[in-house]
Amino acid sequence: MTTALPPGPQRVQIQTQSGCNGRCVFCPNEDTLKAGISQGKMSEELFRKIIDDLAETNPNRVSLYLMNEPMADKRLPDFIRYTTERIPQTSTLVTTNGTYLNAERAEAMISAGLKRLKVSLQSLDPEKNRAIMGYSSEKVIEGVLATKRVMDRMRATKFDLRVSMVVTKDNREEIDRARRFWKRNGVRLVTSALENRGGNIGNAEEMNDGAMHVRDHCIRPSREMCILYNGDVVLCCVDWYRKVILGNVAERHVAKVWNDEPVQQIREGFSEQKPELLPDLCLNCTESACANRHRRGIRSFLRRLAANF
Repeated sequence: MTTALPPGPQRVQIQTQSGCNGRCVFCPNEDTLKAGISQGKMSEELFRKIIDDLAETNPNRVSLYLMNEPMADKRLPDFIRYTTERIPQTSTLVTTNGTYLNAERAEAMISAGLKRLKVSLQSLDPEKNRAIMGYSSEKVIEGVLATKRVMDRMRATKFDLRVSMVVTKDNREEIDRARRFWKRNGVRLVTSALENRGGNIGNAEEMNDGAMHVRDHCIRPSREMCILYNGDVVLCCVDWYRKVILGNVAERHVAKVWNDEPVQQIREGFSEQKPELLPDLCLNCTESACANRHRRGIRSFLRRLAANF
């Protein structure tokens, strides 16, 4: 049994160019590069095709970001503008590590119609941020403050600028200080819990601040589509190794892939609590209580089996 869904994804993440210059401890980016996974740029033709498809189903959000550093792609303002023109009602979002952010680039994105910018920064302390993300915090802070000045000058009162922190045991003591700092500067700080990204972060439990958060039900396959630079649609935003390819939107309409059998089966696995219908990526993910119950069931079975010998 499947639940009725909108004709297309409510949220879409698009990887216009693969790769990232950051080396965050909670991100498998470096390991995937070492694994030899293909890298590349999305063609402008494919990007326009995707946006034209989405204009027919009106997603709530289009994120020009997926497992990458989006601002490394100099075409980003042009892509934002095309999205804004074709789907004016959608919320456009860029999530960045901020290393390329400055006043000029902020103005280009705001002028192109970007509605939301979220900058990931894990510590105000330069060396601590370097330990967590692979680079100093100083340039990123300067870029965020420059963006706020651009917003004020352009009177972009509806533009949503945020700084984001993933809470770990290494930065949990800094949350209040960071919140006060950003509030003084007119910027909102948002925090999120650490997840194990489909089991791709082996030491997530060790890094986590307290017990690992587990969701009751994963809604990603029913809400969001994640499109790689070559048009492949991966299961979700934590499918870094591209284990589950649901289709390709260069070859087919976005709505056709969204409603096809592979993803419908996964949705059924979650809605009916049937772990046997879920891929291994889901069964190792802290975003799925269904998967966690599956793992507990296996451990219980093994304990009972051992007790009989």
